[in-house]
Amino acid sequence: MSDGKNVALHTFVPEGDVKAVVQLSHGMAEHSMRYEALGKFLCDNGIAFYAHDHRGHGETAESVEDLGFLAENDGFNRVVEDLATMIKKCKEDFPGKKVILLAHSFGSFVSQCYIEKYGAEIDGVVLCGSAGPRLLLTGFGQVFSGIVMKCTGKRKKSALLDTLVFGTYNKGIESDSPAAWICRDAEVVKKYDDDPFCGFKVTNEFFYDFLSGLTSIHKKKNMNKIPKDLPIFLMAGDGDPVGEYGKSVKKLFTSYKKLGIKDVSLKIYPEARHELFNELNKVDVMNDLLVWVLSQLDN
Repeated sequence: MSDGKNVALHTFVPEGDVKAVVQLSHGMAEHSMRYEALGKFLCDNGIAFYAHDHRGHGETAESVEDLGFLAENDGFNRVVEDLATMIKKCKEDFPGKKVILLAHSFGSFVSQCYIEKYGAEIDGVVLCGSAGPRLLLTGFGQVFSGIVMKCTGKRKKSALLDTLVFGTYNKGIESDSPAAWICRDAEVVKKYDDDPFCGFKVTNEFFYDFLSGLTSIHKKKNMNKIPKDLPIFLMAGDGDPVGEYGKSVKKLFTSYKKLGIKDVSLKIYPEARHELFNELNKVDVMNDLLVWVLSQLDN
């Protein structure tokens, strides 16, 4: 990367002609190989799939201690710039092919920032498990996490911040797992719980830089920088607390429409939770993604 950081990259490339390239931006406290089944599915349909591990995640983290730590300074924007580098690699590896950005959860907020800065570099973006503007909440969170970070240090992991952000996500779900909110498939939840690269607590720096990023990306002046001809596909479950059970995703959809973005579509999946590509209806979700990606090849 631009600062010398090494980032782990996994690639799935079909034999023969490549129709397009999908670049993944994964979520918080997980890793890119959780999307292996999706990568193989896209590959079987002639689409290359590139998936890297963000800083502080998966194989990019240099040690267990580095899990949940983005950077000494400006971590959120470092992740955005890493993504920009990965998109450039996609274009270099497959010149002339359309590049679609697929982003989930934390990765979707990174990608919201990316399309504000570099939206002209891609041919479409799919935001999954995302949310719209909540400036008062994120602004308060930015200030509060900054105080916690100043008092206890960047690399400390605050149980209080973790509870404030994730504490209500399992509300109404009967399960022994604190991660039951990610999807309805108990086997997937158990694998998540058993995976040392999933569900880890993130650092004070992560919370501060992430909340600072959220505050910035949802300012109207920044949202207005998104190219008006960039196709955007929003996917969410109405059982997903991150998107306020569909409410915040719909707000994001409306915001993009009001900005004059010409091609914005929204798909809400009844009862589905946060991780659509691991949900009980994941086959439908993957097919919907494929249909949308292929539809962009004709534009």
